[in-house]
Amino acid sequence: MTVSVYLPAALSVLLAVFGRAWAPRLAPTRGTVISVVGAAMLCAAGTTWALVLLSVTLLGFTSFAVEEASERGVRLVNPVPEEVGVLAALLLVAAVVRAVRVLRVRAATGRELRTLCRSCPPGELAVVALDEPHAIAVPGRPGRVLVTRGLLAMLDGAERRVVLAHERAHLRDRHHGLRAVVEVCAAVNPMLVPVREAVAFLVERAADERAAAVSGRELAARALAKAALACSGHPHGGLGFLTRGVPARVAALCAEPQRPEPLLPGGLLVLGMGTAVAAVQATLAFHRLVEWWWPG
Repeated sequence: MTVSVYLPAALSVLLAVFGRAWAPRLAPTRGTVISVVGAAMLCAAGTTWALVLLSVTLLGFTSFAVEEASERGVRLVNPVPEEVGVLAALLLVAAVVRAVRVLRVRAATGRELRTLCRSCPPGELAVVALDEPHAIAVPGRPGRVLVTRGLLAMLDGAERRVVLAHERAHLRDRHHGLRAVVEVCAAVNPMLVPVREAVAFLVERAADERAAAVSGRELAARALAKAALACSGHPHGGLGFLTRGVPARVAALCAEPQRPEPLLPGGLLVLGMGTAVAAVQATLAFHRLVEWWWPG
């Protein structure tokens, strides 16, 4: 087993650091979001497979190979210590448990939101009789925009259109699916939590820009700031439209649109590809060891 089996973990740290640092500078385009999500997927897959390879050593394979090598007068390079294999197995089990938990929570939340929508009259807009300000896009066939009377009461007609345009953008661009993928990646590899937060911010910014294209940047910023100030006294308010870095989003809407910088998301994608390449190299090394120990 070569050192490449440990590289995915090291590259995960780099991806987390750069993801956190570059998130405010990334233009919220669909290509950027997909690039960051793709980097997270590659990184999560690479680290998970590395844990699988390390866990396999608990079957005694490495020790048998080392004994066989000693008999042949060959010294194996970088054998995996048993402690590392145990730790890898524990981390792998924990990753599976966290991923299942995330999927179950998302499924339960989706069922609850769809139940709320079914209690409302048919149509794209589902209005719930709650005083707390909420607005969220509920994916489905068809998707619906769920808002509360509390949010509608605090906004005028033009500002309501901003909220609707924002949530429609989430549905149209399938942001829920992208968020789900990166949340599972972060559950599998907790070092990707900053990347998960970066994607959550980027999809909100992308929806803000869609709304601004429909209603204007000044109106979109005003609607977001007004709703955020009104819901400041609600600890659970602001679901959907008012989540994830409202001050930064308002500031971005008050400024000129960001120009795409392909090098930044491209750099994150390269890091993700690096973890996959390292995992492949570790797999090839493992395969060569199997062939050497058990020819034919």
